Amino acid sequence: MSDRGARLSAVMRGAAIIAVLAPGAMLIGCPGPPEPGQTGTTVTPAGGGEQQQSDDAVLQKLRDAVVLVEVELTFRDGTASGSGTGFVVNDQGRIVTNAHVVSPEMHLEDGTTQVAVSRKVRAVFHAGTEQEKSYDAEVVRENSEVDLALLKVDTATPTFLELADSDAIPETAEIMVCGHPLGLREISFRTGTVSAHRHFEGNTYLEHDAEADDGNSGGPVVDSQGRVVGVHTQTMISRNMSTKWAIPSNVLRDWLAADPDNDPPVYFASASGGGAPIAGGSAATGGTAQAGSAASGVEELLAATGLTYDHFEGGTYEVPYDNDVTVYAEEFDGLLRTYVKFGELPDGSAFRALRFNYFDPVGRFSINEEDGVDNLYWEAQVPMGVVTPDYLRDLCNIAANQVESFHDLPQSDEEPTTPTQLYPGARDSDYDTLAAMLDESGLTYEVFDEDNFKIPFDNDVDVYANTFNGVVYIHAYTGGIPGDDIDEAERLALDMLRFNWADPIGRVSLDDDYDVVWECQVPVNYLTADYLYIVANVAAEQVEEFWGLFGQIPFNSERFGDS
Repeated sequence: MSDRGARLSAVMRGAAIIAVLAPGAMLIGCPGPPEPGQTGTTVTPAGGGEQQQSDDAVLQKLRDAVVLVEVELTFRDGTASGSGTGFVVNDQGRIVTNAHVVSPEMHLEDGTTQVAVSRKVRAVFHAGTEQEKSYDAEVVRENSEVDLALLKVDTATPTFLELADSDAIPETAEIMVCGHPLGLREISFRTGTVSAHRHFEGNTYLEHDAEADDGNSGGPVVDSQGRVVGVHTQTMISRNMSTKWAIPSNVLRDWLAADPDNDPPVYFASASGGGAPIAGGSAATGGTAQAGSAASGVEELLAATGLTYDHFEGGTYEVPYDNDVTVYAEEFDGLLRTYVKFGELPDGSAFRALRFNYFDPVGRFSINEEDGVDNLYWEAQVPMGVVTPDYLRDLCNIAANQVESFHDLPQSDEEPTTPTQLYPGARDSDYDTLAAMLDESGLTYEVFDEDNFKIPFDNDVDVYANTFNGVVYIHAYTGGIPGDDIDEAERLALDMLRFNWADPIGRVSLDDDYDVVWECQVPVNYLTADYLYIVANVAAEQVEEFWGLFGQIPFNSERFGDS
C-alpha cells in the first residue's frame, strides 16, 4: 500500500543554518522567525501553587531533559551541518525544537537559498559528559509558521519537562534559558527575567533578557521550578542591544494538540534537480520523505515567460490580457498560485462551475466567502518546486481563456466542452512516460485496464492515473452528487466549491454522470515522479476528507439506474 501524505499548504520559512555552502562545511544553528500549533505534556500554572523544588533538583532535571540537536544536510554539491537545542516533552521519546533548527533550507550570504536533498537529525543527551548518548531522531512534525518541530527518538524518556501557563507569568519574573549556545556540547544555564508579552506581525512572543546565542534555538525557557514557559526562537539585534524572543508555552501546547495535517509541507531538493514537497503523513506516527525543490521567485519566473506583467501588491503580480482578463500570480504557502477573481457567484451557478471544472486542463473554479459574499475564483496551484517559466506561461494563458469561456457560457443547460486547443496534445510515448514515473515514485500501483493505472491507499481510496491529450490525469471518485433533491444538491455544490478553495493542488468536479471526482491534471512535460507522488497522496487525503464532510454517496447509476 502507498504511504499517505499530508495536504500541502506552506513552505518552510526558518533557516537551520547560515553559511556559504562547501563540501563538509560546519555550521551552527541560528535563530529564525515563527505562529500557532499532543504529546502528553503536563500543564501547570506559571505562578506557583506547589512547593518549589530545590535548585539542584531543577538543574538535574534540565540536564536530563534538554538535548543537543545535531543536523546534517546533504546537498547535490556537498554537505553542511548545524545544531540547536531541544527538550523532552513526554516519556515516549518526543522532543520539541525549532523548525528552523531542522529545516532543509540554507540561506546563503548572497541572499540565495540552497535546499538539501536529505537530512539526518540526532538528539544528544548529556552532551559533553561521560553520560553522553546520541540517538537518531525522526522529524515527525514541523511547522515553519510557528517555528516548532517535534522529533521522535527510539528510547524511553522518563524525565521530561512540563509546560507552564505562559499567560500567567508576569513581567520581571525570573526565568532561565537552557541549551547549547554556539554548538557547544556542555549544557549552559543563563538567567534573566521576562521583559514583555509581545505581539509582533500577528504572532505572540515571550520577550526575555537572558543571554542566548546561535545554538540556543529550540531550547526551553523555564521558570524557577523548571517548567517551560517558552521555546527560545530568535534574537533581534539593534545597534546597542539585543532582544530575545521565545514562543510561549501556550502556543506550543496549542500546536501539539492541533491536527498535524494543518502543518505546512517541507521542501527538499531532488538529487536530479527537480521535484515537489514532502508529504509528511500523520505526524504522530511519522512520515515518508519524498524529494522536491524550491524554485526561483515569481517575478524571476514571470520575467522569463515573455508575458507582459506588472507588480500588483505585496508578492502578487498581474498579467493583463487583450480579452480584458487580468491573471494574478503569487507564491502562496509554498505554491505558485495563478488566479482570476471572477466576482460574485451568480445564483444557481454552483453546478455549472463544478461541471466546468471537469473540462479544465489545469485549474478549477472555487469560491471564497468575503464580507458575506461568495466570490468565484478561477485558480491553479502548483508546488513552486516544479514551476518553470513555460509552465507559468501556460497556466496564465489557460486562466485567461477559461475565465472568458465560463463568462460566455449562458446560464442554460448548455454543457461545457473540452477546450482541446488548451491541451498540449498527446504523444505516443505518454503512457510509457507515466509508467516510468510511477516506477520511480515509489508508489504501489497496478495496471487497472489498458488506459489506467490504479494506486490503492490504506484509507480505502483508489487513485487512478492515465494520460489524456498530453496531460497526466490523476483522479479518485468520491461517489454520486450529495443531496436528496435539486435544491439541496445546489446548496451542497456551493460547499464543494468552498472545498476546492482549501484544496492545495486539485479540485472536485462533476463528470458526465454527475458523479463527484477529485482530480488533478498535470502536463506530461512538467510532471516529475516526485510531483506524481504528491498528487496521488493528496488525492487520497482529499477524498477521505470529502467523505467526512459529505458522506460516501452511492454513484448515480446505483441510485437512479443507467437511464
